[in-house]
Amino acid sequence: MADVFDKYRKIHDFTFKRAFTYADMRKGHTDKEKREYIREEAGIHFLKKAEGVLKWKWAFRIHFKKSGKRRFDVENVPKLIVDAFCDNQIEKDKSKYGKVALYKDDTVDHVELIQVSGERVKVKDEEETRVEIFRRQ
Repeated sequence: MADVFDKYRKIHDFTFKRAFTYADMRKGHTDKEKREYIREEAGIHFLKKAEGVLKWKWAFRIHFKKSGKRRFDVENVPKLIVDAFCDNQIEKDKSKYGKVALYKDDTVDHVELIQVSGERVKVKDEEETRVEIFRRQ
């Protein structure tokens, strides 16, 4: 059986040493702060804005490792990651990482595929999230 990602080309991957979901409003844990953290971890210059980049179709493969026993909803993991690379959200956030914009909006017209998987780990030091970004022209 062919891998669904076969029609995409990986353009970047990165890992950050946290695992989180959206909608935590504690100071230091807001969605905006998390999106900026993701953008920083992705690397400011990971993709030089190529001609037509905002017209490409995108896919994400995300794998996280989360410690503890608190509820952690897998479907809430990709929201911040997808939003981190959205041009409209970058503008709203007044982000200093404007060059990481991959698409104008985070709709199906731009982001076609998101695959998320996760696992529990024993200690907080083992927490991480790996993000792979793919494009299709």
